[in-house]
Amino acid sequence: HFPIAFLSLSYMLDNFHAAYTRTPLSSFMTVSSATMSEMSRIAHYSNVLGIITAMPAAATGVAEMLAMWKTNSLKEKIVRESDGKVVYDGYNPKLLNGIVHGMLNELALVISLVNWWTKRGVKDYAPSGLNEALSALTLPALLFSAFLGGRMVYEYGVGVQRQGEAKKIGEDMGRDELKRSEGNTQIKVRKGE
Repeated sequence: HFPIAFLSLSYMLDNFHAAYTRTPLSSFMTVSSATMSEMSRIAHYSNVLGIITAMPAAATGVAEMLAMWKTNSLKEKIVRESDGKVVYDGYNPKLLNGIVHGMLNELALVISLVNWWTKRGVKDYAPSGLNEALSALTLPALLFSAFLGGRMVYEYGVGVQRQGEAKKIGEDMGRDELKRSEGNTQIKVRKGE
């Protein structure tokens, strides 16, 4: 996923800049000022590429989320067919996962725009303390969001199963564990509240 790769590189280079210039790390290793300037430039251009590639990723993410909202409800109840027992009553994990994934991605995009805006007029695009702090805080959130995005694809089939039997399987993804624990019974009612 290009936005994750570009933005992660940008945040990591900002974090290295902070570690080298604001901690005793410089006493353990020597990095020339030309190298630091080059790393700052790479971080800036990587940030710009991350912002550019995030736009189509965000558009497809919104389209997927809208499609999921049409077929699912945030709160759902699943009732077993054989005895009418409620086997699940809570939030839809696929939608909840998608909401958190989207919010973290939008947060990373906004912070990347702030980093771009504040670095654009600075010599060699050197990060300020604000840029370094924002990058340090956003990198773990971005990586967690990447994990959630992978989970949506590989556990819930989001974005990969669009028609026929694959679509039917994709709509019920994430329920295999529930079916195993409930004796593989048929679901009679599955609806939002």
